Amino acid sequence: MASNPLSQANTMPGNLLRRCHQISVAIFLRQCEAHNLTQLQYVTLAALEELGPVDQITLGSHTALDRNTVAVVVKKLEERGLLIRQRSQADLRSKQVSLTEEGRRLRRSAEPAVANVQEELLFPLSENEKKTLCKLLQKLATENNHLSRVPIRKPC
Repeated sequence: MASNPLSQANTMPGNLLRRCHQISVAIFLRQCEAHNLTQLQYVTLAALEELGPVDQITLGSHTALDRNTVAVVVKKLEERGLLIRQRSQADLRSKQVSLTEEGRRLRRSAEPAVANVQEELLFPLSENEKKTLCKLLQKLATENNHLSRVPIRKPC
C-alpha cells in the first residue's frame, strides 16, 4: 500500500485530466461571462453552425453529449432565442434543432473569448509544449473514443 496515496493520486493522468477540466471550465465561465455561455452551450452552437439543422440525437452524437444533457442545453438555448426546435417532417418522433441568426451572431461574437480561454489555459506552456499537448490530447480522445459513454461521431 502506498504511504502517500493522495500524492500518488494527484499524479495519475485521469485525476490530472479531471483537474485540468475543472480549471478549463472556470476559465471558460469567466472569459465568456459577458456572453452568458457555458462550454456545452458554445459547442452546441458551433455544431449547429457547422452541421446545419439536425435532430437532437445526431447533435449529441457529434458533440459527445448524452440525450439528457443535449435536451437541457438545447432547452436553455431555445429559451434565449439562440436556436429553435421543431418536429421533424421525416420523423415526427424527433425534434429538429436549428440555429437562429441571433445564435449564430452570439457564437461568432464569443469566438475571441473562447480563443482567450485556450490561451489562458495553455499559458504556462511553451509553443512546442502547447502543440505537443494538443496533439497528445487529440490522440487520447480519438483512440479512446470507443470507450466513452457517449462516443463522438465525426461530421460527414
